[in-house]
Amino acid sequence: MGFDAGDPVSKERKLRREAREQAARQAQETEARRAARRQTRRDLWRRVSFYELRRRSNGKLSVGQTRAQRAIVAVFVLTALFVIWQLVPSVELAVVLTLVLLLTLPVFVLIAFDRRSS
Repeated sequence: MGFDAGDPVSKERKLRREAREQAARQAQETEARRAARRQTRRDLWRRVSFYELRRRSNGKLSVGQTRAQRAIVAVFVLTALFVIWQLVPSVELAVVLTLVLLLTLPVFVLIAFDRRSS
């Protein structure tokens, strides 16, 4: 008892398999078109938004400053620390003032050397 090639069940299976394969091909093509559109949009956004320039920023305090500006900041900090530790009578207050200096230093550097405003 063999399978007949003209069997209606075999033909039906073949048609269903072809329909599945066709649907899978269409889904792959659709996803490929979507991926190409996403990539095009991403490339356009990177060109328009200066993505590469923003990506280079690493958040360090000294980035974008000249050696002279860094030297000015270092001299200021060392002078402030010297004054704090020499003139403040209480060690606890000196520690607190040192912490305040270190926490507010980035703000003062940004205000003093900000190039975006000029």
